[in-house]
Amino acid sequence: QGPPAGGAASSFGRVTPDLATAGRGYTMAALVKGEQPLIAVTARLREATELVNGVSVQKFPILLTRIIAKLHLRNEHIFSEAEQEQLCGLFALSTSQLTTVLESCSYILEQAAYHTIHPNALKQLLEDAGMDEEHAQAVSTVWADEATEFVGRLKEHTMSGPKALLDSQYRLHLMMGESNLTRLKEPSALFEFKLGRPEAGPQGQNTDKEDVVVEFSHSELYDLFQQLEHVQEQLDSLS
Repeated sequence: QGPPAGGAASSFGRVTPDLATAGRGYTMAALVKGEQPLIAVTARLREATELVNGVSVQKFPILLTRIIAKLHLRNEHIFSEAEQEQLCGLFALSTSQLTTVLESCSYILEQAAYHTIHPNALKQLLEDAGMDEEHAQAVSTVWADEATEFVGRLKEHTMSGPKALLDSQYRLHLMMGESNLTRLKEPSALFEFKLGRPEAGPQGQNTDKEDVVVEFSHSELYDLFQQLEHVQEQLDSLS
């Protein structure tokens, strides 16, 4: 079987673009001098771009459109075994080479969604990774056309099926010092998160509940709030 739809293989890295805001608020950060590239240019990715450059540039957009149409479906394969055999013959690729091409395209589109990369910036990033201009433009064009709908599908089908937050509670935890009861150690906050899948059981009954207790120091809680504010900014850009 080929790579499962909805994700690039571990050799290219994993992301969770269900939090992405593609189609609006694109960032050009990767092109700013001194910033880390939004798509890591690894030896594996360079190998993949060389293979992509050999794919028919006329047929490449069709391949990309099929991938992005099914990338959100975690438990399905983008192409059946029979279709993969046809693609191998069509593009003169071995099975492993085709897998590399499919995985790399999935990875690139996932990263574009997660980082909300502008189509023009995506084209430049791909050219920097070794993809020729025609193929990079094909990816950019498909991304520009499909980004908004793609992220909409990601929002409806969260990646890896994470549990939902059903409820939360918190309390302060104050530890007394051993030698001096009048002196308090650094206070912490205890959060209890109730997780579950409302759709897991019959008639929507939750049959997969889990309680998670997490303790945060003052600095850890501050860092968490900073991250949540960044997430909120991304979500606000969708409204």
